[in-house]
Amino acid sequence: MKPLAPGDEQARARDLARMKRIPLLLLLLMAVLFAVTLGRPEAWAGWVHAFAEAGMVGALADWFAVVALFRHPLGVPIPHTAIIPTRKDALGDAMARFVSEHFLAPEAVRAKLESIDMARLATDWLQSERGQQRLLALADAAIRWALEALDEQRVRRFLARVTQRQLESLDLAALLGRTLEWLVQGNRHQDILTQLLRYAIVLLNDNRETIRARVSEESPWWVPGFVDDRILRQVLERVELRLYEMSLDPEHPLRGKFNDWLVRIAEELKTAPEHRRTGEKFKRQLLENEELLDYLYGLWEDLSGRLTSDLDAEDSRTRSEIGKALERLATELRADPDMQAWINEWLMDALVTVVDQNRAQIASLISDTVRTWDGQETSRRVELALGRDLQFIRVNGTLVGGLVGMVIHAVTLWLG
Repeated sequence: MKPLAPGDEQARARDLARMKRIPLLLLLLMAVLFAVTLGRPEAWAGWVHAFAEAGMVGALADWFAVVALFRHPLGVPIPHTAIIPTRKDALGDAMARFVSEHFLAPEAVRAKLESIDMARLATDWLQSERGQQRLLALADAAIRWALEALDEQRVRRFLARVTQRQLESLDLAALLGRTLEWLVQGNRHQDILTQLLRYAIVLLNDNRETIRARVSEESPWWVPGFVDDRILRQVLERVELRLYEMSLDPEHPLRGKFNDWLVRIAEELKTAPEHRRTGEKFKRQLLENEELLDYLYGLWEDLSGRLTSDLDAEDSRTRSEIGKALERLATELRADPDMQAWINEWLMDALVTVVDQNRAQIASLISDTVRTWDGQETSRRVELALGRDLQFIRVNGTLVGGLVGMVIHAVTLWLG
């Protein structure tokens, strides 16, 4: 159990000792009144005597009840006393069940989360200076940690080993075939083809003079230049016209041929042994190419060094870009109520699910922690925390007992 600070513990102990004197003084007062009125014939004495007698009974009963929580009364091992030190584990289990059933139930968690606008709180925090500083510091620490980890020889060897094994088990030809199949689904390949056709038209138009010069160089000397120009112009016009037609007409026959060719190539890549052998050969060349690996590692070292130097600078561009990205994110989120509602719903469902699936483990933290506490020390600290309020039970027991005694005395007089 976490110990209290020495000053707090001593202050609570003094406060508890002072509070214990009040019910004790009341008990002594009841005893004095009982002794003074014992055997006196006056009518008032009977009422005071009954009050004092029942008050003593109530005071002693509640003293026993309060003390029995923490220790054996007067050191006598009466059954069902010293409840906290002897049954702390069972009490911890019961408290864990209570928390699990009532505080971590999905209905309770959902009701609490519905009252919180988590997206709005996150947006306000992102736009606050403190929130941005905390996130920037976290991002800076995460990047540095990742760079240091990746610079560690053991980590690099591990990643290289894992990457090599993954590449060795990879079928490049089949992977390329499945990728082409995915492109064909939904006509994604046609969209790509359209963009390529448009680029080819622009490229052809921009390089007319270059093509013309190359044709003039390769043309026989005896062919007149105007003939070359006429032939070239007709060829380029026909090529451009065909490219325009294909780019504008989704149902162009050549597009259908392109589609069939791509489907056939995708199937061959997945099934043809020669393609698989080619993919394996290429993969082996990659794995055995030490120069490529050294080059990639050199690029990584250069990038890592530049990033570390930038993070060390006061006017770090990386931190500045991260800060701007966070600010843009917060601004967009604040201006989008639909996104805020979606985030709140998603977080609420996720948190409710996580808490519901793990509430037994969360609640077990209580019972498992209580099991590690010493029984006597637990009893002493609980008494320091709650003992002052429990003394009011003794005070109330004394006074209420006295009042009950007076009622009994009144009934006795009425019956007698």
